[in-house]
Amino acid sequence: MTKFEQLPEDVVAEILSRLPVKSLLQCKSVRKNWCTLIQNPSFIAKHHHNPNNAPLSFVHHYSLDAMKSGFSLFHEQTQFLASHSYQDYTKTRASVWEINGPLNGLFSLYNDEEEVTLWNPATREAKSLPVSYPPVSASFRMNSYKLGFGMDPSSGEYKVVWIRDYWDPILDGWHSSSIISVYTLTTDSWKHSEEFKICSRLIGKSCCNTYLDGFYYWRANNNGKIISFDMGNEVFGEIQTPETFKSTQGDLALYNDCVAMFLYESMNMQTGIDVWVMDKEMCWTKMAILGPFSNIKRPLGYGKNGEVFLEIVNSEVHMYDPRIKGIRALGPRRKGYSLQASVFKESLVSVKSLVAQK
Repeated sequence: MTKFEQLPEDVVAEILSRLPVKSLLQCKSVRKNWCTLIQNPSFIAKHHHNPNNAPLSFVHHYSLDAMKSGFSLFHEQTQFLASHSYQDYTKTRASVWEINGPLNGLFSLYNDEEEVTLWNPATREAKSLPVSYPPVSASFRMNSYKLGFGMDPSSGEYKVVWIRDYWDPILDGWHSSSIISVYTLTTDSWKHSEEFKICSRLIGKSCCNTYLDGFYYWRANNNGKIISFDMGNEVFGEIQTPETFKSTQGDLALYNDCVAMFLYESMNMQTGIDVWVMDKEMCWTKMAILGPFSNIKRPLGYGKNGEVFLEIVNSEVHMYDPRIKGIRALGPRRKGYSLQASVFKESLVSVKSLVAQK
């Protein structure tokens, strides 16, 4: 009988890539060559995309009982797994206001002390980003912001873009332009610019992750256009949209690996959702009409197979599956409200080791 240590390296890698992250972290202390393998970027990618690494539904919510934000995980078949507080994972006392991601299993978190943290829920590793001091007077106050989290695909660099508008109390008006700050993980540093005429207060926050193929996207509130940020060249762009985007309530999201706009409106206690998808030529097509649904407040996010997370009027989270044209409840009801939802896969990516590579 062949012993495990006598197996070829590629066979060992295949076996280990089927294990959950928690087991792999334990395996790192078993054998030195296993530790080296598990930290290898090729193995990390292989594990992340392994079919055994089942996707989970990730719901970001605020608990009225605890008076702080947290997250819940659900199996793909909507089986409830667990609810957690961000503070238990990230060692911060502040409440998380906003999440961006996931991207290769990582999230960026923004809390009520204006701190940004990169976080891997599977490994429980969190890295607080250095404080970002913009080149403005200390008397200025940040009154509006938008965040994006993505990657430069040519270099593999993880980046955070932070658009901030400041109020000048002396002049009683807005600072002349937004401050654009870009953080790069490997250098662990921020760069600031006032070059772009982008106002965060005129940009809508996406309801879930809108990073795709090197670009992060937001919807402009004033004209319905889409604002893009190129993570490689660090420049902004503007994308035209159909006229209906200007006058209809909606959220930007990803749908079946495409940038999409979910337009929704209520009539007679019924809410219908129109799904518009942008192709690679930046042309828009109405891809689907979902609903109408009863007692729906809004969509929260979207699954890997076109599922839609929905917030119900009683603050429960339900999932609509267009394949079966049915709605299912996600887990037990919480005393609070849900904020965002997305699909998450466990990852071995280490934010701290990426900084160490600089």
